[in-house]
Amino acid sequence: MAKAINWPQEFRDEVLAEDCDTLRCALRLGRLYYDNHYWVEGEVVDIRVEHLKVRKGTVQAPLKLCPIQDLNETDRRGLKQRLSTQEDIIDFLAQTYQQPVEATSEVTVVYYKNLPVVPEDMETPDDIRPA
Repeated sequence: MAKAINWPQEFRDEVLAEDCDTLRCALRLGRLYYDNHYWVEGEVVDIRVEHLKVRKGTVQAPLKLCPIQDLNETDRRGLKQRLSTQEDIIDFLAQTYQQPVEATSEVTVVYYKNLPVVPEDMETPDDIRPA
């Protein structure tokens, strides 16, 4: 399976509607992805929603590690619309990771651009087979 950037179901419509020109970013709590250079610039990855592939994207820059409070305007513009404030980001990450998150918590930032949606490559729940 290809490397992926996975989003919760609530973002499915937004992921599908996004253009291919705008720099996007995703946040992962902690430094594990950063320390292991999980995503690398130029790499093509799956963009997934609830683990189902909906499109592909290309990593646009080296990973960035910083506290949530240090996310800059470019970072914030690249996030999903619901993640527009520091408080929204903290709440989202705390809910997603089921652990306390503060403004000083470190996040790994991955920058990417979407590739066009290819309907025949999209996965549906029927494509998932039990192990």
